[in-house]
Amino acid sequence: MTNRGVSICLAVVLAMSLVPASVQADEVPSVQITTHWVGDGPTATLHAYTLTFSDNGTYSVDIDMLQDRNGTALPTSYNLAWDSMGGVRTALLTFDTSLAWGDVIDLTVTITDHDGTSGLDIATQRTFTVGQWNQPMDDHEVLLSTSWAMNQNYTTEAGEQAFDLSFTGQGWQERVGTTLSSWELGNGTFRTVETTEDGATELNLVLTQLWKNETVVAGLLTSQVFDARGFGNLQTTIIDGDMVTVIDADVSQALLNRSVINGVVGEHLSIEATGLLNVSEDGEENNSLSIDGELAVFLFEYVDHDGERLLQHTQFEAMADFILIEDGSRLDVSLDGFSSLARWENGVRTQHLEELYGAGTFGFADQDENASLQVNGTILDLHTKLENGTTLIDDLHVDGTLSGDVQGTFGVVRTIEDTGMQANATGELFLVNVIFQESWFNITGINGGNFFDGAGVGATHNETWDYQAVQSDWDNRTVRLVWRETGPDASEGEEFPERSPIQQNATAPVAEEGLGNLTVGRETGLMPIPLMKDDRLRLAGQEGITLTVSAGDTRIDVRDGHNLTVIEWTGVYEGDGEAGLASGAMVSAGPLKGLLSTVQRTLAVPFGEDSETVVLEETQTLERVLSPEIVSEDDNTAPSIGEVQWRDGLAIGEGAMVAHLEVSVNDLEWNVIGVTADLSSLDLGEVELNDRGLNGDAAIGDDIYTASVIITGLQVGAHSVGVSATDSFGATSSTTGELDVSNQAPRIIDVEVVPTSLERGQSAVINVEAYDGHGVDRVQLDLREYGGEVVNMTSEDRLVWAAMVEMPIGMNPGHRSMLIVATDDLGAITQQRFFTPVDEVGSPVYGPHHVASEVELPIEIHILNDRPVLVSDSVRLDKNPDEQAVYTVQATDPDGVERVQIRLGVFAPIGGGEWAMMHDDGVNGGDEVAGDGTYSVLLSVRGGTPLGTHQVSLRAFDVYGELNTDSAVITLAEPDTPGVSEGGLSTMVLGALGMVVFLGALVVLALMLRRGGGGEGGDRFGMQ
Repeated sequence: MTNRGVSICLAVVLAMSLVPASVQADEVPSVQITTHWVGDGPTATLHAYTLTFSDNGTYSVDIDMLQDRNGTALPTSYNLAWDSMGGVRTALLTFDTSLAWGDVIDLTVTITDHDGTSGLDIATQRTFTVGQWNQPMDDHEVLLSTSWAMNQNYTTEAGEQAFDLSFTGQGWQERVGTTLSSWELGNGTFRTVETTEDGATELNLVLTQLWKNETVVAGLLTSQVFDARGFGNLQTTIIDGDMVTVIDADVSQALLNRSVINGVVGEHLSIEATGLLNVSEDGEENNSLSIDGELAVFLFEYVDHDGERLLQHTQFEAMADFILIEDGSRLDVSLDGFSSLARWENGVRTQHLEELYGAGTFGFADQDENASLQVNGTILDLHTKLENGTTLIDDLHVDGTLSGDVQGTFGVVRTIEDTGMQANATGELFLVNVIFQESWFNITGINGGNFFDGAGVGATHNETWDYQAVQSDWDNRTVRLVWRETGPDASEGEEFPERSPIQQNATAPVAEEGLGNLTVGRETGLMPIPLMKDDRLRLAGQEGITLTVSAGDTRIDVRDGHNLTVIEWTGVYEGDGEAGLASGAMVSAGPLKGLLSTVQRTLAVPFGEDSETVVLEETQTLERVLSPEIVSEDDNTAPSIGEVQWRDGLAIGEGAMVAHLEVSVNDLEWNVIGVTADLSSLDLGEVELNDRGLNGDAAIGDDIYTASVIITGLQVGAHSVGVSATDSFGATSSTTGELDVSNQAPRIIDVEVVPTSLERGQSAVINVEAYDGHGVDRVQLDLREYGGEVVNMTSEDRLVWAAMVEMPIGMNPGHRSMLIVATDDLGAITQQRFFTPVDEVGSPVYGPHHVASEVELPIEIHILNDRPVLVSDSVRLDKNPDEQAVYTVQATDPDGVERVQIRLGVFAPIGGGEWAMMHDDGVNGGDEVAGDGTYSVLLSVRGGTPLGTHQVSLRAFDVYGELNTDSAVITLAEPDTPGVSEGGLSTMVLGALGMVVFLGALVVLALMLRRGGGGEGGDRFGMQ
């Protein structure tokens, strides 16, 4: 063509561009095919498509749709409904087939007529695969970052209510064939607040590990596991009238696990805690109740599987001080032990223990018609014990006195006296405990008043024998009752209660979904892969969460250092009561199409009978694409290996622990497929490391690859280890690191002390069995904390070590811990106050030198309390009413003397008590020097005090309440006469009186024996 021809052509083109569109040739009509998988109801779905034409003209179309399911074409029919929206012609194309994961759909719409112009053949085709939301069809492996929070906070008439659960962590998703697996690993917090009219409970947990795993096969969820572990605090306040109970517990370990595997639900909950208990009540007229306790052990655990409770373990151990003041009375009880244990396995109770023991005091005062009464009692023993459904101990011992205008004593003693067979009212035999209870009430003096229903001076003595079935779970356990009562209303007899006993077993716990659905549900459902602009679909696959999605424009997202083509989308939660919005971007091209690149969700779901609301907020971002490759081999770089180390810098040999080898690996393309370490120097061979949160890995995708290992051998010190990392293109990097293995110190596996109880200054034989793979060099007993020495023990086989050890004076009475120090041949030292008994050393997992530590027993000895030493002298005093006489004794005790008392008898001052305190304070009682161990008391010598020999009783208590008694003779004589005056009773007269009493006792005893007779038959318990 010539230059002139080219110019003419350009001119024509330019001229044509200036012609108005109305005079140009008509544009070719077109149609856009978008999904409309949205039914009429709020949760309904539909297999339908929206056809959007290029103008608002009239159209005729042909529809051709091939729906392939597992290689078979489904027969289809359709309905076409025409409409006009936004100034263009539209049509809703609805098919009679359902949608299923994996369907391949090829839909062609051919325009055959437009505004009367027929014979057209303008075809538009759309081909896609039916997949699951956020689940690409191709094999892939990606890393995600996730943060979410679930909040339920509202206020009722009772007060604040709350349920808060938050999570921050990394996720990992992988598809291989038809199996899609996803993991999330991180940490979070958990908080619940429940307030009622009776109080409030608040549980706060720090979740150090929160793990979620899901597996989807061919679009169907087959397993889901939620696991959370942490620690925290539990506070409970219970208000019952004027009584306020406060429990403040530290939760040391908490485990919450819920799984749904192939439709079978499993739950595992475990909580361990310690804490404090306080109960207080302030009433009118200075009445009050106070309980201060310490919860030493609290453990609650259960395991449910498929609606059956496989395991339930409940255990607590506590002690408390109880003080009740009411209407002038006071009760003080110290519960030194309060234990409860119940363990059920597969509906069978395998462990059961209920034990309560303690002591205390009580007292009250009363007045009546110008007379007064004081009651003081001591609970010397309170002990009950049930074990494995059997009553083993039922002890009670109470002693008390009456003083004031009524004098006397009372008491109760209760104990299990015998165990044997006893027939009930129908003659059926049962194994019973014979519980003997003796009570007495003696009034020795009355000086007015009308106390105890006008009872006069006298004694009442009651004895009962309760034949009670040993089974603690039965009702009406008394099968026979025998009683004998002496006193004003004396009686005796027996009775056999009817319908006794009622046999029943303890009720096994049943499964309850205590955790509920702890997993964080997300919208799910079917979607077209790839998603296209203006597609609409409804995700209704997650119960209770329905999201209607509208696709928007495409754009570029930078992920993993590379550009991804994504399509924006928005969604509205509009199911049965839920509300909220979601938005994000989804990969729309390449092998990852159908994968969310980003998502933000805010969802409110109705909850409870009062239509409260749970709000879920979540943000999830695609961080890395591990596969398929999105870079070429030419752009690939080899991984870079950084630090090689043990986590926390610690690994111990001889199977002492699970150590975590950590290797830092950086890769610009993040396509590392394998990291291995050669641990042959530790006899572990080659091990694989991972960055997927598995096998001890602490975080997903943090470039720290981890492997859990157990060093079972005797290796110690520095060891060389080779590490290599390989990416998907085969590029490999290697390095050598150095790992240090610490030497495990000897383990104490048995301790024997003979005798187990002794006094200070006495000696015990102590045998210690210690094990160490390198050999035990020496074992010592360190008693320096008690003022003793370090005792070197001896051994012939270097396994069992022995010593004869004298207990130092500095050991206080009670169970005293002893410190064992053991050293191995390499110098590793252990200091132990506990030992771990084992049947044999070694483990198939931890190796031949492992010592299991499931049970720890204290290394201790029981030091008996020495009674105070009392040194007293018999003395002669001159009778001189104008002067006070001082009497002294010596009292010593290694633990300290708490008090020394004397029963003065005739030397008691008028109005004085029966027992008088002696003093060592340098001030009172005529004492001269404070703290010298000499205790003094002033004797009251009056004109009417008889001359002669008088005995006084002495008693001394140490700080632990141990008692020692003594007596002394004080001879009172005229100043000028060394003998006994006529006014007194001579020793000869007193001796004669004693002989008369003795002879009288013999006569009474002979009469009793004569009347008692003999014979055969059962004892008073009715037993042979």
